[in-house]
Amino acid sequence: MLYEVILCMRTIMHSTVSGLAAILLLTGTVAAKPSPADPVAQPRVPPRVSTTDGAPVDLAPRPGSEADRLARQLMAHEINEARAHGEKPLVLVGMARLNDEDELLFVQLQSTGECGSGGCSIVSFKYTGSQWVRVVDTIGGTVHIARTGHRGMPDLIVKDASRLIWNGTRYVEVG
Repeated sequence: MLYEVILCMRTIMHSTVSGLAAILLLTGTVAAKPSPADPVAQPRVPPRVSTTDGAPVDLAPRPGSEADRLARQLMAHEINEARAHGEKPLVLVGMARLNDEDELLFVQLQSTGECGSGGCSIVSFKYTGSQWVRVVDTIGGTVHIARTGHRGMPDLIVKDASRLIWNGTRYVEVG
């Protein structure tokens, strides 16, 4: 009887491990190793987001990344101001390539001074010419890319309610 129980448990464990291995292999998690940093072979290209309504912008801490470094440069005044008040803001970043030419850098600073009852501020920058230009200042928890757009740029949906449209130079809230 004990031998049958051990044999049954061994079969169950083998099936479980095999199933997990199959899932990891199918999702590409097995043997996913970062490639060596080679700027020539690995140009920086922000991920392209889906252009269906509801495609979220992934805001996350990414210490040491190029997006984090850039966000800290662009938001240096706000970060220094928070530090002057004894705070150490958490910097969340997300990048989205919206079409063949345009990419946006989304930045959210999380600290007592930067967040209120409506949420934390989200600031977005668009690379124009040779510089990053601030194009969105909004309070919100989530930002989604809309299927619809204005003047060549997709609309942004903030907090699943407010729609921001491109007016040619920046995003503005619709009525």
